Amino acid sequence: MQQVFLKKVILAKQIRRADLLRYIPARQIKELLEQASYLRGKRLVHVNAVADGGGVAEILASLIPYSRFLGVESDWYYIDPAVGKKFFKVTNKIHDALQGAQIKIDNEEWSEYERVSKGIANELDKIDCDVLAINDPQLLFAGHHAHFNKHKIYFSHIDTSSVFKPVWKKLLPAILSYHRIVFSNRDFVNGALPRRKIKIFPPAIDPLAPKQKIVSKKQARSYLKKYGGIPPRCPLVAQISRFDVWKNPIGVIQAFRMIQNTYPEARLAMVGFNTAKDNPASATVYKDVAAVASKSREIFLFFNPMGRNISEFTTMVQNAADVIVQNSVKEGFGLVVTEAMWKRQPVIGGPASGIKKQIQNGQNGFIVKSPEEMAQKINFLLSHPKEKRVMGESARKSVIKKFLFPRLVLDHLKLYRSCVK
Repeated sequence: MQQVFLKKVILAKQIRRADLLRYIPARQIKELLEQASYLRGKRLVHVNAVADGGGVAEILASLIPYSRFLGVESDWYYIDPAVGKKFFKVTNKIHDALQGAQIKIDNEEWSEYERVSKGIANELDKIDCDVLAINDPQLLFAGHHAHFNKHKIYFSHIDTSSVFKPVWKKLLPAILSYHRIVFSNRDFVNGALPRRKIKIFPPAIDPLAPKQKIVSKKQARSYLKKYGGIPPRCPLVAQISRFDVWKNPIGVIQAFRMIQNTYPEARLAMVGFNTAKDNPASATVYKDVAAVASKSREIFLFFNPMGRNISEFTTMVQNAADVIVQNSVKEGFGLVVTEAMWKRQPVIGGPASGIKKQIQNGQNGFIVKSPEEMAQKINFLLSHPKEKRVMGESARKSVIKKFLFPRLVLDHLKLYRSCVK
């Protein structure tokens, strides 16, 4: 039986003009339609690693319906998880090496990456398109090998400013084969890449997505008591991110234990449901975190979905928490930060560049560099509700101004137009 490498995502979501008008002015919709008119009769195809789990999948789950609403033919494919853990183990190593980790990838692993990549490329060649958009290093070689006569765009959602050079040297020729290279943050651009090919698209959240729903704290806390066992009246600190060393979950636990001296009744929820099939290392990190947290009944870890509605649960945590933290040392952007800010939460973030692009320290949140500093800011937000409300309003305003989805859609349309004209 011939191996299948790609699957197509079937999306039922539809965008309605009336819904959009709740968040953006009519003139912005007009501008979107005008840019889309130049793409009539063209087909755009996006490919990424997974259909759910992670910021890229969330962006595509909205980008494709928006594009279709505007009359642009668009489709989305992802890697069939059946390609196996061996491939994703290699791509995890590549991902970490691109962010500076000194990780050795042996010849056998490179051969597996090439084998699967060529299989994906063969299937891509059978998909008719005018623009092929490849997302992240899992598909870097596949896009390189496919559609030599088409416009190809590589979307890099990670920080490549300080790469591990042996791995970078292997990948660079493939990256340079793309017509455009898109980053979410100018700080992430490696100096070896030609400036003429670079575009910067800060990510954004879709205000129409169910995940962005705002509910009362009472309703959210009642939900978490029922589906998570978290007491409804205790101070609640939360981090929402996959269990990953780059998110520094151990540092969050250290900070939480410090604030228990002042707030012994506080609870910590760490939500990192294991849904992304391209991240097998997450289970190892979760075990390490669970070992550190094992003696604390006040710490709640959520890794196995166990039948929960993951999107709904995450939304309720963001609405219910008294303090949201995101302790990343490396972060492509951190859409969970944007989501929390949309819900009027001033986030305490780690020093990752993607987070610093969103948080103005002391105005709409805080940037911290140590567990001690994080504990200090958690204590401040818990003990100063008036100041927290002011910062929360500032956080929401910054999202409305810079990080709502129609702006990102416009960025994409202008890029596609430049490729096909």
